[in-house]
Amino acid sequence: MNAAAFDVLANRFDVNYAGPIDPPAEVGRKTVSKMLRMARFRGDFSFFSQSRLQAIAAEVAARCRTDASADFFHGFTPWISVEPQRPYLAWGDCTFRDYVSIYHERSAFRRIDLFRLEKAEAAWMRRANGIAFTNDWAAKRAIADYNLDANKVVVVGIFGEVQLPEVDNYRGSQSFAFVSTNFKAKGGPVVLEAFERVRVRHRSAQLILVGDAPKHASRQAGVSTTGYLRKENSAENAQLNAILGDVRAVVHPTRSDIAPLLLVEAGYFGCPVISSHRFAIPEILADKQTGILLDNPDDPAAVAQAMSWMLEADEAYTSMRKAAWQKSRRELTKARFGARLFDFVETALLDAAR
Repeated sequence: MNAAAFDVLANRFDVNYAGPIDPPAEVGRKTVSKMLRMARFRGDFSFFSQSRLQAIAAEVAARCRTDASADFFHGFTPWISVEPQRPYLAWGDCTFRDYVSIYHERSAFRRIDLFRLEKAEAAWMRRANGIAFTNDWAAKRAIADYNLDANKVVVVGIFGEVQLPEVDNYRGSQSFAFVSTNFKAKGGPVVLEAFERVRVRHRSAQLILVGDAPKHASRQAGVSTTGYLRKENSAENAQLNAILGDVRAVVHPTRSDIAPLLLVEAGYFGCPVISSHRFAIPEILADKQTGILLDNPDDPAAVAQAMSWMLEADEAYTSMRKAAWQKSRRELTKARFGARLFDFVETALLDAAR
């Protein structure tokens, strides 16, 4: 998505790429913080220590052209010590406050250190000429939590990075897919338990685990694993696409996500998804129309019930495939993302020039 954003801007403006900017974290601070957390004490968020943030700011100042009309940042937190001397814009998935709550345990870090970063990020975002989010859920939370000017905040959406098939190639498979880079965080244990229940009623059902998976998973009846399938590898990418085009549904009862691109990409193949009402997922999936959103995705019984419905409700399932196919192509495309991003930048720059 970052590359797509660069392409959009480069096609309309004279763009200077000033990255990658990624000074190393301080090993000492990182080690101490980790040891404290392992001992059940609170540590600091060492990756964004004040010294590293200042190092980032110094690199930005050294690399950015002095004659530029504006600065454009991908993400928020890394840049909060940067003090642009001209209009600046930024876009990202969520604030640091939400990032910590979703992907970490807040209780593992010192409150004063989290407050340090959240306060600085809020101030930096308030000074920006425009802030864009990939989803409405995070945008609304940022406006409320950071007291942002709602008139300067927009949502540009997301898209999947796959070649869209011309036809729906699904041929009646009773297989499900679970795709993740973090088996536990994305709900893998729940899916395995749910699938075991499904197999009691549907002996021909299969479950394919793509990416991270425990070694014991493939010993469970009906379960197979592929390992990681990298998009940059043409053969592995083709295998992933074939799976998304063949399975009955993707099962994704995640507890750590914002707006998973996997759900968008599944829709391109007409593949419904079983997921949750959490985060920005309802912006991607329409409940009972393009997938099933669960109130409690941590409940294996609820996940199993949704999987069984997918296998048993043939007529409704066929309508769901058509709706998933149409919604993804109508609302979640690279072209729409690009148009929204350009409108955001153009509008913000025009307002800054007034």
